[in-house]
Amino acid sequence: MNGRERTLAFLHGEPVDHVPFHPLVMQYAAAQTGVKFGAYCTDYREQSKAMVNFAREYGLDWLHPSGFAYCEATAYGMNVVYPEDGLPYSKTPLIEDAEEDLDKIRPLDIESHRCMMNRVECIRYNKETVGDEFFLAAHCEGPLAEYTDLRGVSDGLVDLIDYPDEVFDAMKVIVDNAKRWIKLQVEAGADIVSIGDAITSQIGLGLYEELIYPLHKELAEYIASLGVYSKFHICGNITHLIPYLIKAGVNVIDCDYMVELKPEFFASMKQDQFFCGNIDPVNELRFGTPESIRKAVDTLMTQPEGKGKIILASGCEVPLGTPTENYKAFHEAAFNYK
Repeated sequence: MNGRERTLAFLHGEPVDHVPFHPLVMQYAAAQTGVKFGAYCTDYREQSKAMVNFAREYGLDWLHPSGFAYCEATAYGMNVVYPEDGLPYSKTPLIEDAEEDLDKIRPLDIESHRCMMNRVECIRYNKETVGDEFFLAAHCEGPLAEYTDLRGVSDGLVDLIDYPDEVFDAMKVIVDNAKRWIKLQVEAGADIVSIGDAITSQIGLGLYEELIYPLHKELAEYIASLGVYSKFHICGNITHLIPYLIKAGVNVIDCDYMVELKPEFFASMKQDQFFCGNIDPVNELRFGTPESIRKAVDTLMTQPEGKGKIILASGCEVPLGTPTENYKAFHEAAFNYK
């Protein structure tokens, strides 16, 4: 089976040769294949070259077109710096004052923005060239992640308390833009839509229930209406949020290494819901050994409740500097589980 066949069969509850293997490998893939990360983020041909060459040489069942958090932010007007071979960054927030600047979060003419359309073209190009070989993902920032990208993390989180109604309205605009962008990515050929809302792990449950959960549910339902799978990745310990993501109907919950996959979570999942993860990317993949990685994978994959419900992946992105032998041991460990 190839990556696409394996992943689709697994999601359909059908027999597979081994569990799908879906780690996040953006910077790592670029470095391992000699692609400058600035080009990876801005030129879909370079990104596709890096991902496909990496997948074929080192092992990977899916292709994900993300790479940096500021893709949408450029369309809103944020000034983003693209180092030749490092992570893009912004020196100043777009939203400097929550009372004056929230109108900068506005409906976008997505097709006129090169960075956002570069991601659409990446998916289309992958679909046309390797779409029968790999499971293809779309990606966009979640509502709180995008708001804090534009506002700054500290001020953005304080705004949730000081201006909850105004921030919720702004995040609704963000979600409306995301839905239109998601549709373009799905039409280009994506099999699954990944939502990255990393900062959500840093807020309390009350704020999540009031301001974020309704938007997560709206996104999951919209993605389902397009006939593809949804996947949410929230960095950090989201053990307390898992029941909400299950209730929202998220198909694949991508978990960081510190998340506890409790038996009751598996019991509450529907047939089309799965976990993805969650091997420690630093202590195991970067600084562990092939033997310690095999043991960590075995501990994860032999949970009796988890059989047929866990896509093997790293808890977050595979770090730069991860030894090749560690990554290969991680990939080969997937062969032992169905």
